[in-house]
Amino acid sequence: MKKLIQIFALAGVAATALALSSCGCSSGEATAPPLRKLPDFKELPTIDYANEK
Repeated sequence: MKKLIQIFALAGVAATALALSSCGCSSGEATAPPLRKLPDFKELPTIDYANEK
C-alpha cells in the first residue's frame, strides 16, 4: 500500500510540474503575437460547362 501511495504522489508531482511549466508564465518566453486579419477575397465567376454550347 505504501508503494502505491508513493507512485501516486510521484505522478501528482510530475503532473503539477508539467501543468506549471506548460503555461509559459514561468519560462520567461514572450507570448505569441495575435493573428492578423485575413484578406478579403473577391468572388470569382463560375462557369457552367454543362450548359455551354
